[in-house]
Amino acid sequence: MFLISVMIALLYLICAIGININWIYDIACYLGYFLAIYLVTFIALIPGFNYVFNLISLLFDKKEKKEYSKKEEDVTILIPAYNAKNTIKETLESIQKQKYCGNIFVNIIDDGSTDGTLALLKTMDLDDNINLIETSHGGKATALNKGLEKAKTDYTITVDSDTVLHPLAVRNIMNQLVKSDKKVAATAGCMFVKNNKKSFITKLQEWDYTLGIFGVKLIQGNYQSTLVAQGAFSAYKTKMLKEIGGWENCVGEDIVLTWQLLSQGYETNFSKDAIAYTEVPEKLRNLGKQRKRWARGMIEAFKKVKILRSKKLGFKSKFLMCLNVFFPFIDLALLIFVPLGLILLALGNPLLISWISLLVIPLELLLCFIIEIKRKSMLKEINCKLEKRSILAFVVYVLLYAFILAPYCLMGYMSELINSKKEW
Repeated sequence: MFLISVMIALLYLICAIGININWIYDIACYLGYFLAIYLVTFIALIPGFNYVFNLISLLFDKKEKKEYSKKEEDVTILIPAYNAKNTIKETLESIQKQKYCGNIFVNIIDDGSTDGTLALLKTMDLDDNINLIETSHGGKATALNKGLEKAKTDYTITVDSDTVLHPLAVRNIMNQLVKSDKKVAATAGCMFVKNNKKSFITKLQEWDYTLGIFGVKLIQGNYQSTLVAQGAFSAYKTKMLKEIGGWENCVGEDIVLTWQLLSQGYETNFSKDAIAYTEVPEKLRNLGKQRKRWARGMIEAFKKVKILRSKKLGFKSKFLMCLNVFFPFIDLALLIFVPLGLILLALGNPLLISWISLLVIPLELLLCFIIEIKRKSMLKEINCKLEKRSILAFVVYVLLYAFILAPYCLMGYMSELINSKKEW
């Protein structure tokens, strides 16, 4: 499946170069060959290649019969909490409602909260299997490692303090991890938006989570190469976590951890039916700050983990990792292409914004359609329904979302490259 997807994507790329060659010449007459080749490569060719690869990967994906383990293993859930007074109670209640036969132990690590989170937790009637750990403020990674020290089970799950789990979340993510190959060290859960109706910005992110993030993880997981087992909800084999020393104190601690596991020859996958709901930023400014942090975390991970040099890294993981290298170049191309194209179009010159520049949109829409089918099929299996999503938000998501976030991502890349002060 993997090689077939790559080969078809390469054939598309060759055809796309032939189609776009005259467009490159036209742009070069105005902007020079360097900028012409750069823009066409990172606006049309690379995204098109990626869409085709993802599309074929999903079309060739075979539905496997769901089988559950006869014995459900004990697991420890780590919840790092910092100023989570308004959300931690709902998170704990969702854990107590889990339909799971194994023992669930919970380590809540209060990371020096100043909003009364600790006081609230102390007044709550916590079950005997919930352990409250107090620490001074040292960051999320430090809190997670404190909780990991106390974990006695063979499996560990991380859950953010603003995350709410579907009743089958623990059962499904643990089943995926336990029944996977011995080389699988981590399983990423499926994240959806909890506060989706709060603003237009959250409605945009709802499409991002249900199409973009879900689709990427679905494809990567099928190749045992999920590149980020997000801290908000993922499951790990405790032994392998302790083997690499837990989480590093950095901006993208979950990215670094996942890449460290992959660089040691371990594999990671995705449990599409292990659903958790997380709060997302409600304002563009806060969304930009989050994506800046994510972008910085990726560059930070490349610096901390020499993953592309690892001889233990699997070929599929290396291929998918190489696609990440293109992200900064695509973001920069978007930032140049869209404003410049609109200015030229306003002057009556459709040099950039023309039919040939929009050829990737049908591919994107087709990919969205296939992902949507996969997602709905999965939700039906676990009897889970999502609320109706905004059509306007979908149009903006397809046409402008990447462009809107591009400047924030570029700031994140640059912040890490110049080693500016880190902000959490």
